[in-house]
This record gives sequence, structure tokens and C-alpha cells, in this order.
Amino acid sequence: MPHVDRELQPSQVKSISVYDVANYGTDLFLPITDVGLTETALTFSTATVTRDTSNSNQPLDSFPRVYSDTDDGLLLNEGDNTIYNQTYSFSPDMTAILYKISLQFCACLTVSAYTSGTYNLGSLHIKITERSTNDSLLYENTFVSNAGDRTSTGTDIHWFAQDIVETIKVRKGNPIDIQLDLITTNGSGTRQEGYTPSAPILKTAVMKQFYESGISLHLHPDLSHADGVYKYKKSRISSLGQGV
Repeated sequence: MPHVDRELQPSQVKSISVYDVANYGTDLFLPITDVGLTETALTFSTATVTRDTSNSNQPLDSFPRVYSDTDDGLLLNEGDNTIYNQTYSFSPDMTAILYKISLQFCACLTVSAYTSGTYNLGSLHIKITERSTNDSLLYENTFVSNAGDRTSTGTDIHWFAQDIVETIKVRKGNPIDIQLDLITTNGSGTRQEGYTPSAPILKTAVMKQFYESGISLHLHPDLSHADGVYKYKKSRISSLGQGV
């Protein structure tokens, strides 16, 4: 042993790469963005706004926000009377464990011409898969809104605010695909459904908070990404599966 003759032998000393508590976990916010969808103008103050609750309580989380008194918004959709169904991709630059996925998605349904029947913003279906040689399903669920029925022209906005507390492993080089699609109830008329990239919780045209539609990942990078520095077997320093 190095300490037997009170001389430290560097060749016999081994170290393991670690993180301090302050830097180990991080929250990564991914704003939802689209290019090529139809852009439909909307007015927040004339819309009906609802939001998910947690056991009848108002949800709290840390999301990017700005302050403005603007009353103008934008509904991104796939055209008249067309369902919203988009897939977004994220490519991890290192292997990591996700312990929580926070979804903040501002869904929107506008009935621009009403004939008959009932419209409802309905539900949001989310499906998360890992793209690899054998694609694997990481998570799938459907969240039901508390938006009311509509039997006239107008706009309904619903904030889907959901915390997905699951232990999910993501791997460097394997893209993560996140599919979001709305499941709406539709009457007879003309509608546009989709989401607004940035919107307020309060609809009155006064100074207020605007939030982004997006997904926040609480992740812990795997220690094996430091293997090139420490020259150890990845199995020794990996935290995957240990539930740290």
C-alpha cells in the first residue's frame, strides 16, 4: 500500500470522478418551436383561458417568463380543420438520467366559423421514444384538459402543466423524439387547433407574465462521460441504474 513506507506512490493512487451536490443535477428547458406551420392571429383578452391543476391546487414551477401588456398572440396550426400532431427531437450530448419531465404546453383551439355541434379542446397525447437500432418507448400518456365546451365562434386556450416523475435513461448519440398531438372534439364549422409559443395565464390586457410552451428536463449527467479524462472503465464510474 502507498502509505506503508510513508511515501506516496502516484502510480498506486486511483481517483473516481464525482460531482459536487451543487453541480450534479440541472434543469434543461427546451422551448417548443415550429417552422412551416400556419400562423393564425389571436387576441388573448377575448379567449377563454384554463389551466391544469394539481389536486385542485394551482401548479408551481420554474419556467422562463417575460412581462408585457400586449394583447396579441399567435396560434401555430396545421391548417383549417386539421389535427395538430408534431414530433420534436432532442439529441443528448452525454448519457444521463431524467428524474422529472415538466410539460408546459399552451394548447389553443379557435372556431372561426360555427355551424352546429360541440367543440372541445380535449386532451393532449405525449409519446417519448429513444431513436436507435431498436427504437424504445420511454414514456406515453394522455392528459385531459378542463376546457369547457364551445358552441359558437371563439378561442379556447388551455395550459397543460404536468410533472412527469419517472426515471428515464437517455444515451449519448440516441436522439429523443417527443410527439405531441391534440385530441379534440369537433362540431360542424371551421377550426384551427395547435399551440401558442408564448402566452399569459391571465388574459386581461394589462402588464402580466408570459410563459413559453416547452419541456423542462431535470437530468443528472452520467459520470461515464469523464472516462476520457480519468481513463477508467465506464462501468466503474457510471451512475446508470444506481438511482442516485
